[in-house]
Amino acid sequence: MTSPTPPMRPTYILADEATVRIPRDPSLLAQAERIAQGYQQCQAAEASQWLKQGLAHLRQGQYTPALALLQQALQSYRNLGDKERQAKVLLTLAHLYYRVADYLWAADYGRQCLRVARELGDDALMQQTLGHLGNSYRHLGNLQRALEYMGQSLTMAKKNGDRPGEMRSLNNLAMVYRAKGLTRQAATLYEASLMMTTALGDRATKLQILQNLGNTYLTLREYAQAIDCYEQFLTLHENGEGAVDNRTTRRVLTQLTLASIAMGDHNRAIVHLQHHLSIACALGDTKGAASLIDDLKRSYVALSEARVAALRPEMTSI
Repeated sequence: MTSPTPPMRPTYILADEATVRIPRDPSLLAQAERIAQGYQQCQAAEASQWLKQGLAHLRQGQYTPALALLQQALQSYRNLGDKERQAKVLLTLAHLYYRVADYLWAADYGRQCLRVARELGDDALMQQTLGHLGNSYRHLGNLQRALEYMGQSLTMAKKNGDRPGEMRSLNNLAMVYRAKGLTRQAATLYEASLMMTTALGDRATKLQILQNLGNTYLTLREYAQAIDCYEQFLTLHENGEGAVDNRTTRRVLTQLTLASIAMGDHNRAIVHLQHHLSIACALGDTKGAASLIDDLKRSYVALSEARVAALRPEMTSI
């Protein structure tokens, strides 16, 4: 019986590049390049669409779908190596997390954005991101790190001649000083930022700074300055210069009333209590209205007592 024929095995021939030439068809290479370019263009278009949709959801306060779309866009821009758009999406994600008070993620995306901004050499983006990081760390309670980022943001704004950026940095830096208990320094910074916002004509920011400065003077028990800030705030608001919600207006009126009472100016306190009461009634806040009516009663009693006390010396002399 004959043995079976062993299977044929392939024979491998080793050859160097000089021996074997791989054919390179220019038309095939061009076609491959066109396909790759088309794929990149398609991916860029998808990323742009995801970014637009994410921003639209963000504007409507729909944070969950916004987050998913923005992260898709970020991954695509990373795949494409598009650092400029990466930075834009990273900062948007940082602001999204800041808006929902998730400051750890806000700081994380802010740090990523800062790295990319430094690679790009984009001073404006760096300055904006440093300010964001300062605010995020302030909310996290890491005030020293917040101070470092805010200081860098202010230095960069001055270097770039960015007056609005400098004004925002001063305001944010004041908030950090106030959180650290350095109230006098905070008031000085708020005053500087208030001067700048007046010169720039930025009414919305001016309202915010006036409220912050008023609160700071109230903490310092400098009631006349606090009243001046709060009343400027109300005047600007009543003139329609800047959008302010009822909650903020009522908070300012409450602080203004406290400052007026602390100065013994019961007439002023009554005026602002009546203003506050009209807002509470218009909003249907019966509990708040009842509390304000009680405050008005006490203020009228205090005013009457003050008038009687003022008349006593005259009556004694008679």
